[in-house]
Amino acid sequence: MAKIVMFLTTDSTNVSEGSSALIAKSEEELQNLTNLMEKILDCAAHKLKDGLYMLVDRH
Repeated sequence: MAKIVMFLTTDSTNVSEGSSALIAKSEEELQNLTNLMEKILDCAAHKLKDGLYMLVDRH
């Protein structure tokens, strides 16, 4: 079963309190962080909407 590792967003109101999240300052920084964390954590990144990605571990 897949597990949510973290959220990455440009707007902190996109994630609930207590969730693991990285907040980017711009859309460009968000995309760079998402790609980097996807590789480092060996996870799959999914775009939920503009400015919000979710990293999922499928192992």
